[in-house]
Amino acid sequence: MSKIPTLFCGQTGTGKSVYIKNVLASQLPSDFAVIEVGFSAQTSAQQTQDIIDAKLERRRKGVFGPKVGTAQGKAVLFVDDLNMPSREEWGAQPPIEILRQFLDDGGWYDNKDKEKPWRSIHDVHFVAAMGPPGGGRTFITPRFL
Repeated sequence: MSKIPTLFCGQTGTGKSVYIKNVLASQLPSDFAVIEVGFSAQTSAQQTQDIIDAKLERRRKGVFGPKVGTAQGKAVLFVDDLNMPSREEWGAQPPIEILRQFLDDGGWYDNKDKEKPWRSIHDVHFVAAMGPPGGGRTFITPRFL
């Protein structure tokens, strides 16, 4: 399986999410788990991080990956409606920025620990779907693209 992050774009109602879910359910190798996150205008970076962290387990100090029990320690992270989170006062979309940090740097800081240690995330592939801007959806930053 390719480790290239993939983004499906298209008009509302064209079946992007259905197609991705179908492929993940029927054609994904058996050694992969699926982590699904659906964004809305109210989704926060902390919620995004908490949902993903709940599906990961500690492998060694500072290194986390998919739970080994159901799959062989590999997962696909599917984010639906990627461009739904609203912008903050400075123009950023925090849930998208936490995903950008994951894709660029391979992890994020553990905000629940007072020392804020780095959590390196391994064996998680990224797939997302989004509609065109408008109707509550916003443009995502070129930095993320």
